[in-house]
Amino acid sequence: MFQSFRNQKRWLMLIAMILIIPAFVFIGINGYSRLNPDANAIAKVDGKGIQPEEFDYQKREYIERMRQQEGGAVDPSIFETQEANAAILQNLATRRALQAQMAHHYMNVSEADAINVIKNADAFKKDGQFSPELYENYLAARGKSDQQFVYELRRDLVQDMLVNSVAQTTFVPKKTVALLNDILRETRVVRTMSFDPSAYMKDVKVSEEQIKKYYDEHKDDYRAPESLNIQFVVMSPETVKMTAEPSEQELKDFYEQNRKKYEVEESRRAAHILIAPDANEADKAKADQDAKAKAEKILAEVKADPSKFAQLAKENSADPGTAESGGDLDFFTQGQMVPEFDKAVFGAKKDEIVGPVKTEFGYHIIHVTDINPAHVRPFEEVRGEILKFWQDQHRQSMFAENADGFTNMVYEQSDSLDPAVEKYGLTLHTLDGLTQSGLPKTSPDAQYITKRVIEDLFSPDCLQEKRNTQAVEVAANTLVSARIVKHTPAHIKSFDEVKGDIKDQLELEQASALAKKAGEAKLAELKAKKDLEGFGHELTVSRINPQSQSMPLIQAEMAVPAKSLPAFTGTTVPDGAYVISYVESSKMPAADDSQVDEIRGEALTAQSRADEASFYEGLKKLYKMEILKKEYEYQAPTVMK
Repeated sequence: MFQSFRNQKRWLMLIAMILIIPAFVFIGINGYSRLNPDANAIAKVDGKGIQPEEFDYQKREYIERMRQQEGGAVDPSIFETQEANAAILQNLATRRALQAQMAHHYMNVSEADAINVIKNADAFKKDGQFSPELYENYLAARGKSDQQFVYELRRDLVQDMLVNSVAQTTFVPKKTVALLNDILRETRVVRTMSFDPSAYMKDVKVSEEQIKKYYDEHKDDYRAPESLNIQFVVMSPETVKMTAEPSEQELKDFYEQNRKKYEVEESRRAAHILIAPDANEADKAKADQDAKAKAEKILAEVKADPSKFAQLAKENSADPGTAESGGDLDFFTQGQMVPEFDKAVFGAKKDEIVGPVKTEFGYHIIHVTDINPAHVRPFEEVRGEILKFWQDQHRQSMFAENADGFTNMVYEQSDSLDPAVEKYGLTLHTLDGLTQSGLPKTSPDAQYITKRVIEDLFSPDCLQEKRNTQAVEVAANTLVSARIVKHTPAHIKSFDEVKGDIKDQLELEQASALAKKAGEAKLAELKAKKDLEGFGHELTVSRINPQSQSMPLIQAEMAVPAKSLPAFTGTTVPDGAYVISYVESSKMPAADDSQVDEIRGEALTAQSRADEASFYEGLKKLYKMEILKKEYEYQAPTVMK
């Protein structure tokens, strides 16, 4: 309903809906720096160090989650600031503190309960049933084993229970809800006048020196992330090279051995006229008798002259779906209609008119217009289907026979993918500009270049040693191996690359300043002497129904004291325009209980988040969180008043 109180789903709701691993998931493998666990620690919680490798993994998880949420590529450079590093570390420390609390209080969820959650997750269901294939695809795409995923889920379910115990104690006073309700429901009638920056562009001049000065002062804004140009191959039943084709005799033999598969049961085409009892007749028996009498009369008429059937159906049939087409039901097989209707149709001869047949819908007059007898589809008709079936089976067999060989080849001959391309008849794909944030979901390559493949590509083996990635199972029966063709480190874009964008930005800023100056001068005139010429039509706006107005404008309009109305106000909006608003009147609509309940729920969500944040801070203090490296600290700047 309102922007500041968005409902956030918990982990269990996420797994049931889209099953995205939360960004804060801690690493399930406790193998970092085992010999000297605190040697390179960047922070400590409960006396145990948080390692740089854990932090880097957490950062990749953040990037992946943002990519999932945004539905596409994300610039990882936005995570390269001290502020971002501090936020990631704090959340990692929160996870550690929660784990410490769980361990000290012996909190646990059984493996059986975790497996039950997985089996009931909608994301792993197909036709309402748990699908092992969907589950395996999910694990493969994320490079997780079943054991590791169950372990992580058990831990996260315990954490969810712990956090819920805090959230369930949250309450919001009635007065707070009432105040929020009033703030959100208040409406104002407004008219606006806009001063668009485009009207002032002719008066704007930006020099090369200004552009260069801006670039030198804001170089960090033009940081390009590390990127790769890659090659990759896909090994699957669909891509593996066919090494044989069936003979014509083999296809015919298959046909003869599977004739039942190509049997077509008898189907009949019929038209009907439905006479339904009058629903408004109180005497149901009389209504039924009247409908039957009418049906018998129409039956006699169509039997006397079958050519009238279509017209009488249009005029009399109570079946709106077929009346206009003369009652035609097209072809159907036995068992598709209600039993009484079905029996009558399949007991009649072609061109025979039967009835009235009583069903739950009323009385039917039925005309059997055509019959397709049961038959076996001829070989010529199904040859293509048989060939495709044979090829699919052969490809599956070829994949099963060669998957291990492919896996070994890309590992053992790791300096090139060409041997695998030649031996297995694969296509060598290329992709430029791949970053750690991955590909948009709409990209055709996104199904192959998964998070696991990206992690392998950015590993030292691929980056420094120039080796192929291992064969990664990205889906059931689908293996991918990739290698780097060109590596471009993270860098600041050159002045020539961005000067056009900077010029546009500076011109807009100057034009916006001119628009604001003109708008403020006009606002002063209007406050001195009211004049609505040039203003748009009336709009009724509120904080929950802004009518396409920007939030800064809504805030300016709602900030005018009600007792001062009508009044003029003005503000700059996000597109750089300056907007004057004439706020004519204010109104408080009648209370709506359903709206109040919704606001209460959203306020509870916001308050519970605040309570959770306090709980997290308390846990980190309890388990003595300590930051060991200053580059991971961040103090928000203080605004002096």
